Amino acid sequence: MEMTPELAEVCGIHAGDGYLRLRERNRGEVQISGHVEEKDYYDKHIIPLVNNVFKLNINGRYFRNNLYGFVCYQRILRDTLMSHGFPSGNKSSIVRIPRKIMESGNEEILCRFLRGLFDTDGHLSFRKSYAGINSFNKKYHHYPKIRITTISKYLIEDLIKVLHKLDFLFNYHNRDSKKIQEQRKYMISISGIDGLERWMKLVGIKNSVKLSRYLLWKRFGFCPTNTTLKQREDLLKGKLDNYNMGL
Repeated sequence: MEMTPELAEVCGIHAGDGYLRLRERNRGEVQISGHVEEKDYYDKHIIPLVNNVFKLNINGRYFRNNLYGFVCYQRILRDTLMSHGFPSGNKSSIVRIPRKIMESGNEEILCRFLRGLFDTDGHLSFRKSYAGINSFNKKYHHYPKIRITTISKYLIEDLIKVLHKLDFLFNYHNRDSKKIQEQRKYMISISGIDGLERWMKLVGIKNSVKLSRYLLWKRFGFCPTNTTLKQREDLLKGKLDNYNMGL
């Protein structure tokens, strides 16, 4: 299939939360799933996006371990993902951005892949800061950080190239686990108000679990920590007091 912004986002989603399994006689399936709290994101964005791109009729379903998503047995989705370099089986340590996306020279295609990856496998958080005399900053979680973590060295190298192309300021570091069985983790972070606002302008967020954090920060200047999606939605509706939560 021709690489489009929509397909690029599907590739980003699969890179984050997808699993492709090829069986005997060219049978197999693609499963994409996330935490059950992300049901709204799957029902209103991921599933309609995949159905539209591939002309399918996929429906969402619950899985064990508080997961929600879908399974697709149609070859068109599986074969398309494999044609763009996604392997059958565990991809965590070898996944990377498809070559046609990296070489597209199309900013929208690059950004849509980033959005799909971040919405499924990224994190938006806010922290306090204790420098200076500003009591608000010391009391409330106001300073934003976007973070993407992976165990794939290939993916992190591709992400670094893409973020440079898009003129993002970011930090990169890696960390070895104290547990022998765990692999090295590679992390990219974009910190500060300018970085977050540039991300929202170019890339955006469709996952309501993450978007609700941004919307709270945008309205109040901070986002309380350790809250559920439902609590953040109630805070945005004025049903709860934002200044007395998650201090």
